[in-house]
Amino acid sequence: MKRKIRVALVGNPNVGKTAIMNALAGTNEMVGNWPGVTVQKKTGRYHFRGFDVELIDLPGIYSLTSYSLEERVTRNFLLSGEYDVVANVVDATLLGRNLYLTLELLDMGIKPVIVLNKIDEIKKLEFSVDIKKLSQILKLPVVGVSAAKREGFNDLSETFLQVATGGLKPEGFTPIYSEVLEEAIDLLKIKLKRQISSDFPYNLRWFAIKLLEKDPEIVKIAEKQLKDSRSVLDEVEQIEKEIKERFGLDLPTFISKERFLLASRIAKEVVKSSHPADSETLSDKIDRVITNPLTGIPIFFLIMWLVFKLTFVFSQPITDLIDRFFSDFLPQLFTSYLSFLPKPILSLINDGILGGVGAVVVFVPILGILYFLMSILEDSGYMARAAALWDNFVKVFGLSGASVIPMILGFGCNVPAIYATRAMRSPFQKLITMAAIPWMSCSARLTVYTVFVAAFFKERQATVIMGLYLLGIVLALLLAFFMSKFVYKQEEDEFFIELPSYKLPSWNVVFNETWIEVKDFLYRAGTVIFAVSVLIWALASLPPGVEYAGKKSFIGEIGQAITPFFHPIGIYDWKPVVGLITGALAKELVVGTLGTLYGTGESGLVEALRSTFTPESALAFLVFTLLYTPCAATMAAIKQESNSWKFTLGVIAIDLTTAWILAFITYHVAKVLL
Repeated sequence: MKRKIRVALVGNPNVGKTAIMNALAGTNEMVGNWPGVTVQKKTGRYHFRGFDVELIDLPGIYSLTSYSLEERVTRNFLLSGEYDVVANVVDATLLGRNLYLTLELLDMGIKPVIVLNKIDEIKKLEFSVDIKKLSQILKLPVVGVSAAKREGFNDLSETFLQVATGGLKPEGFTPIYSEVLEEAIDLLKIKLKRQISSDFPYNLRWFAIKLLEKDPEIVKIAEKQLKDSRSVLDEVEQIEKEIKERFGLDLPTFISKERFLLASRIAKEVVKSSHPADSETLSDKIDRVITNPLTGIPIFFLIMWLVFKLTFVFSQPITDLIDRFFSDFLPQLFTSYLSFLPKPILSLINDGILGGVGAVVVFVPILGILYFLMSILEDSGYMARAAALWDNFVKVFGLSGASVIPMILGFGCNVPAIYATRAMRSPFQKLITMAAIPWMSCSARLTVYTVFVAAFFKERQATVIMGLYLLGIVLALLLAFFMSKFVYKQEEDEFFIELPSYKLPSWNVVFNETWIEVKDFLYRAGTVIFAVSVLIWALASLPPGVEYAGKKSFIGEIGQAITPFFHPIGIYDWKPVVGLITGALAKELVVGTLGTLYGTGESGLVEALRSTFTPESALAFLVFTLLYTPCAATMAAIKQESNSWKFTLGVIAIDLTTAWILAFITYHVAKVLL
């Protein structure tokens, strides 16, 4: 029987943990979910010197505070001790930022092997890392590797073996922060010692720091296990009061800043640049333009415009082909070869299943190209600068620079925008950003805008559409402001970000990230869209014998029952209401449903709308379309990322209520002005 070693790989997202595992374990990789949660679990195995080495790729995290599901999964595994070695994978090109997590591991009492990845890239960037000095400072083994070039892995495996068998015993240094913070930690440790039992399972210093950080899980543990938890928590509040008076920061932000400063100091000690200290590099010169609001903001809008322009230019031909394939070719094929089947079954296949699958797949070219272009910007180092550029402005509304990119993505498609919030550190700002994103006018809404402005506002098309976009932005910021003040009331989080060096994107990374996101969309959101499509088909087909999507169908009855709700905003016909119902699946289906229900071709739809709407009610309908329930894919993404049906339903309730109120105001103001 072979001896076994379990190695836990921990690190920030995109540092190369999975690439290192693939390089060591080859294709011997297993993918599943952690017990009881949806977070992906990857494991790999390989043999080294008679040992069976199991690699466990923990979810990528920026800190060990238990706000996100990924952080909880990683921290709980590390606390379990079900491993022989912890390998902390660190990006050598972003040493200061990555060492933040290393310091947290050391605070926890874990003494990891530091795997310094991307050592090949730092040579190109004309600086070096003194590995020996870094090892001396941290009192930990440090191994330089290149996952891209598969260099340094023999030394890495040898280090794993030595640590696991006791041949190498990492000492690990205790991070020492400012005098103020160290006094607070010591004071809390004294309080805790009086209340804990001899079998207390946590590192006392780490537990004290986490209480000062107001980690929700640690606070709950303290309330359960301490004899007088109230006195300890009151002490934390007193310490925070003093910190606020002296530094103007809450405790979590103060500690985070202290840890960043220490990580940066260590990085400065070991990073050596080939440039003279007072010389200005090309990166510095570019940053002077890119991060300056006067020049950086116009450049940002130009880059984003190009991203969306290229996305739709390149995706449109593919989208048209997919649309024709699912809406024309396949239905005709099935109708021809499966004509022997009962009509309801053919209708289920053509209207329900093919319509549902087509609604998913038609998004793929747009999402794929958008993700691809955004991955290039991220990997090149631009996105970090864009977030820093907008930070001060969005802070006014309770957001941070990390909220900007997801919200900009929302103009292309709300789904990838929701998924982009994964990178946000603050769980509260992540939720606020997710709630605001659905009011960013996605490309699907543009199809509705285009048809209605052609029918009613032909001479003011640009003004009306631009007004809708601006209305969504303003309301999203106001919602964020309201939620930050009254729903998730908290002290403002400081936005820390280390600007990475500019570099040519790694095509391996770009294609891999694009594929992961597209696959995730297909598997996660696609199942919800498919289910809703079949449900809408059933409602439009039943009871048996009625005209499909007709007045006497269930969906027609539902539309007629709901229509009085829309009378105050000038909508009296049930068919546009059904369009809004199907629009909950995908917003472009609003136009498709109207075309089907009115029984006219595309050219006649404009005339049909003119006979149903007035300019005032048409404008109210557009405002309602902008603000009401997010599409099914967006709702699925919100549920997945928030891990809460309560939050998801809350967003839907806010959107529906706001949509009706604003549509009502729009209709009655327009009656006076138009």
